[in-house]
Amino acid sequence: MNASMAMSGDALRRRRTWGGTGMGPRLEIEDDEKDAEERKSVEAFREALIARDLLPARYDDYHTMRRFLKARGFNIEKTIHMWSEMLQWRADFGTDSILQDFVFDELEEVLRYYPHNYHGVDRDGRPVYIERLGRVDPSKLMKVTTVERFLKYHVQVLEKVFTEKYPACSLAAKKHIDTMITILDVQGVNWMSVGKLAHDIVLRINKIDSDNYPEILHKMFIVNAGNGFRLLWSALKGFIDPRTSAKIQVLGDAYRTTLLEFIDMSQLPDFLGGSCTCTNEGGCLRSNMGPWNDPHVMNLARCAQTSSRKRTSLSGEELTTPNSVPEVITRLEPDFPDTAPLTGLSRSFAVQSTPACENIKIDEHEASISLTSQPEVNNRIGGASSDNSMPENSSTKFLTLMRALTRFIMKLLAILLILFGLRNVAFHQVDVRIWDHHRMDSANANPTNHLASHDAKRDAVLSCLDRLQRLEELVVELNTKPKKIPAEKEIMILESLNRIKSIEYDLQKTKDALNATSLRQVELAESLENLKETSLHRNSCWFKDCKSLQQRT
Repeated sequence: MNASMAMSGDALRRRRTWGGTGMGPRLEIEDDEKDAEERKSVEAFREALIARDLLPARYDDYHTMRRFLKARGFNIEKTIHMWSEMLQWRADFGTDSILQDFVFDELEEVLRYYPHNYHGVDRDGRPVYIERLGRVDPSKLMKVTTVERFLKYHVQVLEKVFTEKYPACSLAAKKHIDTMITILDVQGVNWMSVGKLAHDIVLRINKIDSDNYPEILHKMFIVNAGNGFRLLWSALKGFIDPRTSAKIQVLGDAYRTTLLEFIDMSQLPDFLGGSCTCTNEGGCLRSNMGPWNDPHVMNLARCAQTSSRKRTSLSGEELTTPNSVPEVITRLEPDFPDTAPLTGLSRSFAVQSTPACENIKIDEHEASISLTSQPEVNNRIGGASSDNSMPENSSTKFLTLMRALTRFIMKLLAILLILFGLRNVAFHQVDVRIWDHHRMDSANANPTNHLASHDAKRDAVLSCLDRLQRLEELVVELNTKPKKIPAEKEIMILESLNRIKSIEYDLQKTKDALNATSLRQVELAESLENLKETSLHRNSCWFKDCKSLQQRT
């Protein structure tokens, strides 16, 4: 099996062009080597995690490790640090058991004051998440729940996305799905009232998502955005990671055409320009419409999850992929007792669910048992009826020979089905692979500088958001104050002004008195000086008279 997979992989590398699927022209494939390098990076990352004992069995998944590597620009050391922090956060937050332990009883009231939910899928099968921010009432929302409980609810929803929505979408789309479309309707948003909610909840949710659930956003549409929001976005866009900002598209009120390019009208709610109303379920944001709401699809997903996990071959070691589409080639036949065993088309559907970049390794023992269960029953019946006509040892040898022959034929058919399935899924996923790898070219050109600049830009954005929050708090404080002065305070102010005027009048009188006193002092000083001069003059005249008398005598 591994040899056949390797041969098919070599053939894919040698073949530089792929035929289309009938939907468009032939596409030139130039990223096979890039895909091989990506797989080598995932392999090296996996070996590094195993060496550090940081790879629990439930996270031994190719796609999960690739998402974390993408988030850190395929820098293994930084990704290991991010991975270890993720494991520690899950242990501290209780994420692994949050689906069973946490019950969000206030969900109905939260949806009333914060309309949001998943609704339908896009044209490629990804789930669509919708929020109507213009109808958010932060004050009432915080009365029916708390920030901590809302964060737990958010994490629980994300865990359901990975355990229910992604597997169901992957089965329905017949390819691996691990990203989503997000639509934010900002019509009528009161940014002053939403500011505190954004500071308390949105920033913390963004940190949880970026640190522990990276690279799950395929595209985000912000619709009904006004001119002010567009100006703000154009200013903040330079501080955001270019790979993330490329996924975000800000639209005005003429958004319908753009949304319909990605989402079918039947999957889009009527308030966003679609045709879906979900009147019987209380509205589109209450219906939870999607493949995950289909009992048949969920039955397939649960049945496949309870069976042995699909394994992929990565450098001679088995790599489980619990988040990929599970193996349903043979183990789903008991769920359909009224129908014949799975046809070639059904088996091709199951095989196409496997990503083309992985080498499939089938558990031959289980496959042979499942595929030959019906022939073995028939053989046993035939053997029981022939016990009367042949010896027991001959019957046993005949049954053994038939079983061996049946196993050989079924294994051969399984190999052929897998080869054809890989061929088909490669044609289906060629567009996605080209898009994804071309997007990675610019991001991986210089991962070290890119991540350093990203961290600096993120710090700048956070500081700007903190300043905006402080300004909003000051404005809110000013708005809470009354616009007019109360009558009592106005009377007190008038009395104070009158007292101030009287004090000023007294001060002026005192000043005038001081001036008059200073003038009198100056006059007295001048009078004293005059008296002194007069007395000196008289004394000098007396001495002269005395001398003249003495001379006469």
